[in-house]
Order: sequence, then structure tokens, then C-alpha cells
Amino acid sequence: MKLYQLCPIALAIGLLASPVGALADTPSGLPAMPKLEFAETPEITAAYDKYFYFHRDATDFEQARQDVQECDALSSGSSIYLGANDAMQSQMISQYGGLAGGVGGAIGAAAADAIFGSAARRQQYRINMRRCMGWKGYQRYGLSRELWEAFHFEEGLGRKKEEVRLAALTQQAMVASGPKPKAKELDQ
Repeated sequence: MKLYQLCPIALAIGLLASPVGALADTPSGLPAMPKLEFAETPEITAAYDKYFYFHRDATDFEQARQDVQECDALSSGSSIYLGANDAMQSQMISQYGGLAGGVGGAIGAAAADAIFGSAARRQQYRINMRRCMGWKGYQRYGLSRELWEAFHFEEGLGRKKEEVRLAALTQQAMVASGPKPKAKELDQ
């Protein structure tokens, strides 16, 4: 049994949790430092707007963890998963009547949200993280999708379990405060 399974407080603060598809825990109790080295290809560089990480020189882990968690909270927003648009549902109700408009509007809004809303929320999250971390002085570096997926998460149709989020955010803070990347900095 792993230590984080015995200590829910450590799990809650995200210091001992391992992400899904876990990397081995280090002796310090933190997840292992994610791999960042890869061979660039035109396909990979074309996706740097989606797959990236942050780093700031002379930043300790605790400061980076606070910054990453704050920016994650701000980027997620309080209403990002609320679903259907009230104005559209009101229009449907007035046009087709209460029952038909309400049911049709809800079904239509749910279908549109599943198709377009999920991608829009993921894009909004990425843009907000870039702005927040950039404002805090972090530089952005590109990463391949496979390496990115090892210590990041995407939410579109719902929120990830808190232990998955905290484990990924812990690893992101490790990278943000770790050794300076050899890769070229990207524009914010």
C-alpha cells in the first residue's frame, strides 16, 4: 500500500498523489519529474498552442505549486461546466411553447454543448492558463502530446477527480520550478 493511500491529508494537498497511468513515486514522496525531452517534428510544433508547459527561473517548488494551483482555479472558472444557455432556452420556450420549447431547447443545447462546448472550454482553459502564468512571469515551452498527457489533464464535459487534478498540478509545479529547459521559449 502506498503512503498516499494511508494519508488522506497528503492526498488532499496533492503532495503524495500519483496520477492515473502513474509515474513512479520518488523517495521524497513527490511524483517523479516528468520527461520533457523529445524530437521535434512539424506536426508536434504545430500543436504547441495546445501542448505546452511553464517554467520560471529561480522559483522554488512551493511557490510554483501555489502559482499553478491559483492559475488552474482561475482558469477553470466558476461557471465553466454549467451547461445550456438560458437565453436560448427562453427563446425556444416562447417560440414553441413551454413543454416543446423546454424539452427541445434542453436537448439541442445539450447536443451542441457536447459537440462544441467541450472543445471551447478546453481552449478557454488553455488561454486562461497561458495568460495567468505569463502574468506571473513564467515562460512557455512546447511539448509533444504524449509527454504532455503524462502530467496534464483535459476537462470539457466534466471535472476530473480531485486527486487526479492535484497530482497533475503537483508535477506541473515540479517542472515549472525545475531545471531551466533547453528548448526554445514560446510566445505567451
